[in-house]
Amino acid sequence: MVVLLVDSNAAARSARSAAMRQQGWHVFEADGATAAAEWLASADSLNLLVTEAVFDADSTGFDLRDAARKKFPAAHLIFTTRYDLTGFEQSVRDTPVLIDKPLAAEELVAKVASLIAASSAVAAPVEGPPLLPPGTILGNNQIIDRLYVEREAETYRALQRAVQRQVAMVVLKPEFLARPEIVQEFKERERIKASVTHPRIAPLFEAGEEHGWHFYTREMPPGRSLEEIQAAGEHLGERAVAEVLHGIADAMTFSTERGYHHRSLGARDIYVDGENQSSIVNVIRPPAATPRDQKADVRALLAMVRPVVSEGKARGLLQALASEDLDWAGLLHDLNDLRDEMRDRSLMKKAVAAELIPPPSKTDARPNVMLWAVGSLVLIVAVWLGTRAGKGFTPPSAAAEKTSEMVWIPPGEFIYQQGQRRQQAGFAISKYEVTVGQYAAFLEALKAPGIDTKQFDHPDQPSSKLDHRPEDWKKYYAAAATGAAINGQALSLESPIARVDWWDAYAYAKWKGQRLPTEEEWEKAARGTNGNLFPWGAAFKPGASNLGDDYDPSGSANGGSQDGFNLWAPVKALKGDVSEYGVVGMAGNVEEWTDTRATHPELPDLRVPVVRGGHFALKSNDQLLTRRYFAESAGEAALARGFRTASDTQPSS
Repeated sequence: MVVLLVDSNAAARSARSAAMRQQGWHVFEADGATAAAEWLASADSLNLLVTEAVFDADSTGFDLRDAARKKFPAAHLIFTTRYDLTGFEQSVRDTPVLIDKPLAAEELVAKVASLIAASSAVAAPVEGPPLLPPGTILGNNQIIDRLYVEREAETYRALQRAVQRQVAMVVLKPEFLARPEIVQEFKERERIKASVTHPRIAPLFEAGEEHGWHFYTREMPPGRSLEEIQAAGEHLGERAVAEVLHGIADAMTFSTERGYHHRSLGARDIYVDGENQSSIVNVIRPPAATPRDQKADVRALLAMVRPVVSEGKARGLLQALASEDLDWAGLLHDLNDLRDEMRDRSLMKKAVAAELIPPPSKTDARPNVMLWAVGSLVLIVAVWLGTRAGKGFTPPSAAAEKTSEMVWIPPGEFIYQQGQRRQQAGFAISKYEVTVGQYAAFLEALKAPGIDTKQFDHPDQPSSKLDHRPEDWKKYYAAAATGAAINGQALSLESPIARVDWWDAYAYAKWKGQRLPTEEEWEKAARGTNGNLFPWGAAFKPGASNLGDDYDPSGSANGGSQDGFNLWAPVKALKGDVSEYGVVGMAGNVEEWTDTRATHPELPDLRVPVVRGGHFALKSNDQLLTRRYFAESAGEAALARGFRTASDTQPSS
């Protein structure tokens, strides 16, 4: 029996699906109506839908029930509820309802079976003994055990005796031997499967007929099936999810671009090894009259993978892919970009771990060793200069004054996000992103005798946060003070401050007698009143902003070929990235903290700061000014994130 279990409570859903699987049912999980609808759109069969009647104030299972009833008229439909359904009587009048207060997993299974029986339905089919008992030999293969049963065939785990290799053996059920069309289709399936050669698709080994049995064998993919991973209650992180989906997309793009037809992918068809490399069972089928809907198949895959995806970044990745409505080639393209970005992220972290100094090149060791030594000496001298404020050294307070200009944004209507018209009171916002020099002045001021540094801290700042110095601040500031190179690019006091968390940004703004901008203020300052896609207008201009189209994480000479900067640009160098109000650097350079906190889309119990804008490692796109990034916490810091400040006071001319 094929079951779709829809429950927003992850722990309850996992326990209940496990109990259902113990009954021999094939269970697919979804955490809400959207994921369930995506799975339902491309499902081949459904015997039972168990779904919450009401998920939250905006989402119910009623439309899902109706969609399942339309596509699978014989399917059984059951609601569970943790809410009082007063007012919903009409909506649930013809569907059994189980009150979840809460229901133990075993109790739910028993009640489901009872309700199905009461409606004269057939419960989960009892799979009789295997057609071929363990030890049976067909050709060169010896049966080990039965894996699963399908309408026309049974699949076994078998041992290929000549090479002592485990294989999957698919055997046509004998009752279909008298039907020539089914036998012919089985043989055609063998032929088409044998023609497929791809490293991520399990190959066909042999096909045969012996003692009246028609069978073929295929590879047992390495690792465990997605079904087994889900049953074990395990979850995949962001990188693992990207790798697994990439492997599947690679295989399916190969198949569809060559015109192969295929059946739906199931959780037992996808295998994941210890390195998170995925492969799939050979699901290729003879050509069909109606081509498959690739976008529906991709949506179904993403919904199927959802139960084994960790909360947080991994779930956000899945949600972002689902929102794109991709076909297989589009999914592969997006995953290629995502994996590149993840590799960039790793390299950036390694650069930070290496104290911001690039390692010597293996191909040209001597000059790079010299450069590394000189760079280290410069940093040492700069630290000394920072303590002495000697000749030729710009004190932080002087550097700070150069970029402290504020811009007044007049009150009035503006276009927010996707066409929403909103009114906004007048406010001032800093013309430039806060710089290293400005932030250094702040840290220096906190050292003044008798100053109560806690007066600038947010009331919710954790006691474990002892100061507002970014990680490796001494070396970072020393490089900026002397113009030393970091990862192949010179840093200056007019470079934007980065690697500060939200607590740091809040404290700096309060010290200035200002605050952080709300995301509505940020967006109006960036897009103007007419909702420009880019600060300068409606059309993208290559090189106008410091973005990642030319970003090279290795720090080679290729980095910055379009906009002149591989990493941070001095805030006054961004001549093209200027909004209609004259605010600079909102499309790129560093993304920016805002004062807005919102519910994290993947962590509904958590309110986190919202980050806005593009940055030097982000590729150009038309959502640079509308993209809302939800930090995992206020304590999160990033190499490509800084901030600017705002105020309710109009600056004097």
